[in-house]
Amino acid sequence: MDVVLRILYIVARFGRDVYWAITKPKLTGVRVIILDANDAILLVRHRAGPYAWTLPGGGVIPREPVIEAGRRELHEEAGVNIPAKLFYIHGTSDGAHAIHPCIVTTVAARAPKLTIPQPSRWSIEVADARFVHPSVFHELDDAIEPGCLRRIDEILTGKPVAAHW
Repeated sequence: MDVVLRILYIVARFGRDVYWAITKPKLTGVRVIILDANDAILLVRHRAGPYAWTLPGGGVIPREPVIEAGRRELHEEAGVNIPAKLFYIHGTSDGAHAIHPCIVTTVAARAPKLTIPQPSRWSIEVADARFVHPSVFHELDDAIEPGCLRRIDEILTGKPVAAHW
């Protein structure tokens, strides 16, 4: 089943990129950083792409508050629900998508207690989700998207958000 879902995800991404190339939409997205009590970060593993591991996130629906978009994406991709009052906006960057211009806002929260991520078995996008401490990022089976690593470093070290993803 994983092979079928991976193929569906690759086809869907290709279709999305073709559609975006034709329509040239203005993309607005959100990425979510969730830290547990030990500063482990919630990462999701996509079924395909140049960097499998990334922060949960996705598109913001028009007129949707960015924190609500982050909560929605967190639930869709990792099966995790965290109250909106625990989130804060870390900042906004441009250029998160390699081909299409976009603006991405990073929101963050601390999990009040250990939350076990449970992505849907039938998700064509997400194959796995787990909390990973930055000290063991190198032990993951695939790379983490570099922009996500920069946002994680900003949160953990207190740096301001960089203008470019």
